[in-house]
Amino acid sequence: MCPPSYEPNGLLHAIEPGDGVTTRRMALAVAGRRRAGSNGVARDTTGESAPRGFVFDDIFVKRYDESLVDDAPAHLRAIYRPLPSWMRLALEVHRRRDEYDVIVTWSERVTLSLMAIQALTRTGKPHVPLMYWFSRPSVRAPMRVFGRSLHAIVTWASVQRRYAIDELGVPAAKIHMVKHFVDTRFWSPRTGTPSGEGICAAGAEMRDYPTLIEALRGTNLRCHIATDHVRVDRHGFARRVSAAEFERTAGPNVTIGRKAAPELRDLYARSRFVVVPLQRSDTDNGITVILEAMAMGKTVVCSRTEGQVDVIEDGVTGVFVPQGDPRALRETMRALLADPARCERIGRAARAYVDKYHAIEKFTRDVKSAIDASLDDGT
Repeated sequence: MCPPSYEPNGLLHAIEPGDGVTTRRMALAVAGRRRAGSNGVARDTTGESAPRGFVFDDIFVKRYDESLVDDAPAHLRAIYRPLPSWMRLALEVHRRRDEYDVIVTWSERVTLSLMAIQALTRTGKPHVPLMYWFSRPSVRAPMRVFGRSLHAIVTWASVQRRYAIDELGVPAAKIHMVKHFVDTRFWSPRTGTPSGEGICAAGAEMRDYPTLIEALRGTNLRCHIATDHVRVDRHGFARRVSAAEFERTAGPNVTIGRKAAPELRDLYARSRFVVVPLQRSDTDNGITVILEAMAMGKTVVCSRTEGQVDVIEDGVTGVFVPQGDPRALRETMRALLADPARCERIGRAARAYVDKYHAIEKFTRDVKSAIDASLDDGT
């Protein structure tokens, strides 16, 4: 999971001493180069045109992306060139470690690379990653070998926090729990945009769209799935299917295609409710879409999985359905369509809950507090 877009050259905001924001030099390293065309684009502090990623970014003195490597000496760039981009970034951040007091990573590959580098070299500054899926094999194995090099961890998935403690031996005091974020200004109810008769779904990671498609068969319910691809499991193997290919088998009442953030917000606003069909998972897949829809004041219908337990209260702020059960999903959707007052009631409760616990401003404060606490305690 990556944070929203940011400014050129990896340097987002230099915090002046005494401004009350931070007293430590915190650097944030993320995978991915800045988006093209971001030069000179002014921040929209109203949150109307785009999600306000800078609210989180501004707690750090510097933010580094893969373009940081462009500033490395020529001989190092030559050494880095054969390596994956995320490893190049980890190496360069480590090389420049004396420029800051703590390194924060928000990218699985950058986190694991820097973790291994610091463990093998036995040098470095405190490293605090934001992580949410410790049980994934690609994370679990490196954590067992190199995890002791981490100074602390911030997570928002309670089931995964317990896994890290029980299965990986991470001390409970070392792993800090926060609530995941959503920009409640950008993702907010749209006045003057009435809900239609359609519904929607969004996202790709661990989605069970075949179950949703089967639940929609034989109904007149229109649905748009906002994604550019779908992963379909066949005989134990996952195959990536393009949106166009999947749409051909989905039925006449289903359209599929990726949406930019403003378009997705409009789609949520026009939908009666939002469906988040999930594959079996022990982490909180779907959390971003769930919170966006809840912030829009929409009822979310979500598959009940082992890991998705930290946000939805069944029947109060959303609705759970059995995982992989198209009949139960169809019946739930029909019941909600027949009871718009219930949809509105759940949607209002969802928005109130998100305002209280998941606003990006609160997430910002909680993450910084967790990092500061870990440094203060020496954990």
